[in-house]
Amino acid sequence: GYFGFDNSGDDAILKAIVKDILDFNPKARVKVLSNDPDKTEDLCNVSAANRFKIRDVISSIKATDILVSGGGSLLQDVTSTRSLLYYLALMKLAILYKKPVMVYANGIGPVNKPFNRRLVKRILNRVDFITLRDEDSRICLVEMGVNNKNIQVTADPVFTLEAAPKDRVNIIFKNEGINRDKPLIGISVRHWKNDELLVNELSKAINSIINKMEVNIVLIPMHYPEDLKISQSILDRVDNPNCHLLQAKYNVEEIMGVIGELELMVAMRLHSLIYAATQITPMLGLVYDPKVDGLLKELEVPYKLSVDNITEKEFLKVFEDAWENLENIKKMVEEKEKNLKSLAYDNIETIFKIVGK
Repeated sequence: GYFGFDNSGDDAILKAIVKDILDFNPKARVKVLSNDPDKTEDLCNVSAANRFKIRDVISSIKATDILVSGGGSLLQDVTSTRSLLYYLALMKLAILYKKPVMVYANGIGPVNKPFNRRLVKRILNRVDFITLRDEDSRICLVEMGVNNKNIQVTADPVFTLEAAPKDRVNIIFKNEGINRDKPLIGISVRHWKNDELLVNELSKAINSIINKMEVNIVLIPMHYPEDLKISQSILDRVDNPNCHLLQAKYNVEEIMGVIGELELMVAMRLHSLIYAATQITPMLGLVYDPKVDGLLKELEVPYKLSVDNITEKEFLKVFEDAWENLENIKKMVEEKEKNLKSLAYDNIETIFKIVGK
């Protein structure tokens, strides 16, 4: 997976997979291919190898009982073709060494280039099992001609994680100087192609909300340093002490705990919305990628808008609708979250069915 890159969502995926494997079989040994093996070893108490050192990669695959590819959005060519080819090459290598391969709770696509689509089809038809985090991913595979008989729609592994305890979360708010006397609204954004528009329109909307309502707004970075940079740009344009930016870097469970204390989470990144779902925190999605729309569909949350041509006016309209329906959103999310958590555990059972241990 995309591990060792200081991305909270991917760290959460890895933590969840490792926890679930060891809960299922405490004797299992996990080795992770990572961009930063030392950091990954500290994070999850596992052994790790450098994902870019071909010798280490080959020796790790030769020594394994199964290659688990995922989770996350690994098989897509929107960010780059290079990463898609990397993950497919790992699977191909494992197949060459006659090792079982499981595509684990992946979000598939978009895969736009015809050559890439053919490659995905060829390799995924040869893996042992594919679990997917949403129905849209299954449709995407069918459209690419993948007809592997072992495909199951489950859920993102992060649904099995627990948040940090409340006393730790209270310390975070205290250290960050965030007053709890007003309702808290969280906002999590990432760098995208229209940064200037996004920063401008969101900062105007935040100013409107704070001037009209008695609330505190917390900007929550998920990927360092990129999210910190764009969040700081928004904060610089908000002329009000009731808007805060989390300054320190927090682990997955701590960010989940913070999100659990919010009245509403407004977010672009998929895993900030998944964190909200695990905490039954109402959400509003800022859609930059089909995977975000896919999750909101699964949760049956209608409050969303595209970031591509975002305006203050449009944002405030959706925000006000969501704010008036917080209890309804909570009920919807609570119902769906239980089912998604149960489906997330199906991923782990599949690993052990394949290896027969």
